[in-house]
Amino acid sequence: MEQEIYKNFEKFKEQKNIKIADFLKAFDVTLFQTSKYRKIKFPYESLFKLVLFQKLKGIKFHTKLTKYLRRNPSEKFKLGFTETPDRTQIGYFVNHILDEQINEIIDFIVNKIEEISEKFGILLDVKTLISEKVEKETKERNQFYQKNDKTKEICRLFKKRFAPFINLNLKNNTLYKKTQFINLLIHMGMTKDFAENGSKTYKELRGQDNPDADTLLYHLKSYTDTKDLHRMFTTLFEIVWETTRKINLFDIRKHYDVAIDFTEWYFYGDRGAPMVVGKEPERGTSKCYKFATINIVESGKRFTLLALPVGPFDTKEDVLRRLLSYALERLKIRRVYVDRGFCDSYSIKVFNSLHLKYLMPATKISTVKNMLEITSAPSIITDFEMKDVTFNLVIVEEEDNNGTMVKRAFATNEKFEENDVSLAERLFLLYGKRWGIETSYRVKKHSYLPKTTSKNYFIRLFYFMFSVLLYNLWILADILVWLALFGVVKENHLVTSKYFGTVLYTIDPGGG
Repeated sequence: MEQEIYKNFEKFKEQKNIKIADFLKAFDVTLFQTSKYRKIKFPYESLFKLVLFQKLKGIKFHTKLTKYLRRNPSEKFKLGFTETPDRTQIGYFVNHILDEQINEIIDFIVNKIEEISEKFGILLDVKTLISEKVEKETKERNQFYQKNDKTKEICRLFKKRFAPFINLNLKNNTLYKKTQFINLLIHMGMTKDFAENGSKTYKELRGQDNPDADTLLYHLKSYTDTKDLHRMFTTLFEIVWETTRKINLFDIRKHYDVAIDFTEWYFYGDRGAPMVVGKEPERGTSKCYKFATINIVESGKRFTLLALPVGPFDTKEDVLRRLLSYALERLKIRRVYVDRGFCDSYSIKVFNSLHLKYLMPATKISTVKNMLEITSAPSIITDFEMKDVTFNLVIVEEEDNNGTMVKRAFATNEKFEENDVSLAERLFLLYGKRWGIETSYRVKKHSYLPKTTSKNYFIRLFYFMFSVLLYNLWILADILVWLALFGVVKENHLVTSKYFGTVLYTIDPGGG
């Protein structure tokens, strides 16, 4: 059976994603037919493939299976049906024709197909996440059910696709499955809870046969190399990015805006602890763990391309170059948005060396303050000098909360027209894109990041990177639901971060 599955995948090895129905059409299941089956209406081979199809798709109920076949006649024909079997016919085959031994064989086949698809790097049914032709507009209530069903389908696929790449240092004799630990981590992030209390509430919700805090933290503390841990999550980000490419979400010919920022996680321990860095005193501490991220800030597509841990010996310009170089390998950058913390000669040299356009608030050094005092708005000072670099200093006005007009200065290497009557509006609109990265941090921290007071850096690093992964999966799921239901992606979210997280940790990838 295993050889037959391998042989079947060989036929599709040049493809990165295939439909389950196409795979099963080419799969020989004649070996499994039992003598007690007497054909009434549908051949044994077709019904056997249908059972495999149902399990691989994660469709729990026979009623939903028949509805799916009616909506997707091409897949029904590939499984060998000219008519759609009803739920009673499917139920009779499953309950009265298939015996215990055949059911074990079916489970073995399903597990092997999923396992071997990973080895071939083939994603099953990614195309079915998007309707090839969007159906006519349905009533709001029907759209609600369609949205929920599609979200569940996507979450099942995500769990099958991403869980194998998450290494939790589990041994063969571990009492709990990997998915139980993953579900617990999602629950802790969504409830903004610590491992101790989060594991207790999770047991109350999902049953006592789930890992406790000590077991979870034991496995997270078992990591020995931060680079290996970071590499694991970078691989997962890569899979998300590859999925966006497969569904043609980003046009390789177009340029996209990105934003870069640092985020801090307060630390209340020894300043000499690994990866702890200094910060401005706040909330009773001047120490923190620091992370840097680069986000796409296009409407509806705000993915985090990469997240980096920042240690005491990492310079800002090195982190900046690593993030930008990584992004440039994957897409063309139109413009980079950063805050005024990057308005220094070192960062500007990085932008210039990579030939990138940038926009940021100008740091309030004395020369900038002088310009704000003596220059009317709007004004553009070209070749404004800062140490050994130059840039364009754009001075505009905006109304503050008290109704007073206040001058603002931006640093950029782009050319703007001083006589443009909408210059101020244009600049604030452009720079407003940077708030997309602030929004992403808020979602990560409030929807997916567990709490901890642990001084173990592996736990902190895992929690943060895991929250970034969940954020990316939520953005991808929301996009896929938009495309499946309406054929377009809009700014507002169809799927909330909370609902996505809830479905993700409660869904059984096998359909249970």
